[in-house]
Amino acid sequence: MKLRILNNSIRLRISQSEMETLKSEKRISGKTSFNTSDFVYSLMINSSEEDISSGFENGHLKVIISKSLGDTWMNSDLVGLENKDQSSLRIIVEKDFQCLHKRAGEDETNSFPNPLAEVNNS
Repeated sequence: MKLRILNNSIRLRISQSEMETLKSEKRISGKTSFNTSDFVYSLMINSSEEDISSGFENGHLKVIISKSLGDTWMNSDLVGLENKDQSSLRIIVEKDFQCLHKRAGEDETNSFPNPLAEVNNS
């Protein structure tokens, strides 16, 4: 799972295998280790949630998606989701597509096929 933070915006990009784990286990996590502590970030599906929310406590960033939004997104061609109330924080969760311009040394075999690749090859 890729995490991008810019000011009051969080973007999570999910690979194909992570999507399968999210479907079955309702949770995926990543971790960055620093000298004295870890920064953990998780994406979770929760049936009591109505939208997309987040929390941060003890070095753990949690992004929570409602079951209905998650099911729609995980089982369709829908690329991503955004939270409705973006007054304090914008949250974007999306499928991680293969780049149209390949970069040396990057393995994108677990990324979703880019739908624009077919358009550009026509």
